[in-house]
Amino acid sequence: MSHPEQIDQDYPLTQEQIDFYRKNGFIQLNDVVTGEALAALREAVAAAVKDEGIPDNQANKTRSSYEALFIQKVNLWQRHAAVKPFSLCRRFGNLAARLAGRPMRIWHDQALFKEPEVGARTPWHQDTHYWPHREKKDQLSIWIALKDVDTRNGCMSFLPGTHQYDKIPPINLGNPQDIFELEPRLKGIKPATCPMKAGSVTFHNGLTFHYAGPNKSDSMREAFAILYMPDGTTFSGWRHVVTNDENSKLNEPLCGKDFPMVSDAVFEEQMATA
Repeated sequence: MSHPEQIDQDYPLTQEQIDFYRKNGFIQLNDVVTGEALAALREAVAAAVKDEGIPDNQANKTRSSYEALFIQKVNLWQRHAAVKPFSLCRRFGNLAARLAGRPMRIWHDQALFKEPEVGARTPWHQDTHYWPHREKKDQLSIWIALKDVDTRNGCMSFLPGTHQYDKIPPINLGNPQDIFELEPRLKGIKPATCPMKAGSVTFHNGLTFHYAGPNKSDSMREAFAILYMPDGTTFSGWRHVVTNDENSKLNEPLCGKDFPMVSDAVFEEQMATA
């Protein structure tokens, strides 16, 4: 199946941007996917979400607090051929590897759609505490705006530098704790909010606290995220929706066909000699 050439090409990234990411635990990059590639990605993800089912707004009151946050579809790349080239592409994977300084495997992808008017706010949280990884330092995610996002429809916000806080208990997303009570040192940190046009992205470390507001607009907020883990990340034994007896063994690396490498060999050699 053919796909846009752009996703096989590296996005220009400066050392200043890499340094910003490593200091703050997040970065916004504009126009990472554009034109034909953006249209194809949005069409592929939207079609996959539609195929797998969008809940009826009228049934929202019967859903759990977590389900009301967003429509979440995990590992679309494994079920939808049109999504796969984007989830495994060089453009995104090499950005993740260059920011973290580590060769990267995909952990999983996910569509994150917030429904108009009823899509609730996503509480402040860190990601890696929900993942069965023994090593939690260098995981990161790309969050791609498939439509323009701002504070009205639920763009991303981050607490800069909070990737250094790795001992805070995981937040219950359905009934969230007050993160400032859990870690008083977070109180003085000013949130960075990232409105973006479609095709722009954020990357954030899996330990960086982040938040997305409610969707108060009259249209769906459409975003697609790809979650990455450094090559060599090992399985902690805690079961997850994307792990099974075949692809995960206690204390062994998460690898193989379900978690392929997404940063290319040439770049890995460059990192090894840097």
